[in-house]
Amino acid sequence: MKFNNLLKLDQIRLNITAGSKKKVLQVISDIVAENYPEYNANKIFELLIERERLGSTGIAHGVALPHGRLPDCQEPIGIFISLAEGVDFDAIDQEPVKLLFALLVPENSTQEHLEILARLADFFRQDKNRQILENATSPETVYNLLINI
Repeated sequence: MKFNNLLKLDQIRLNITAGSKKKVLQVISDIVAENYPEYNANKIFELLIERERLGSTGIAHGVALPHGRLPDCQEPIGIFISLAEGVDFDAIDQEPVKLLFALLVPENSTQEHLEILARLADFFRQDKNRQILENATSPETVYNLLINI
């Protein structure tokens, strides 16, 4: 899958203020609903919260990859957010999260879902990638970096 099919410029938000994991997940849900009106923000939020109950999607180094399977979804959807201040996400390393890439996939997606998550995890493990994203001042900068994952 090409990431330019997964992510659009208006699905990128920078320096968002959100004081908690729940607030961040609500912001993600709202962005999805804004860009895909056929999906309800509350249902997306519930889906993301339910996934977090299974275990945190905080993967360390200030990064989280919230994700879930969305009923009636035809193609994977990506959302990127950077936060002005890190929030507790129950990450593996206990570090606050400032960079999030949310992924919603079709309900029956398995292999593709796992492949996208693996590519994202590899990308976010690299210090230089995290640094560029943390310092980005425009969605275009983020988009141009992320579509090449």
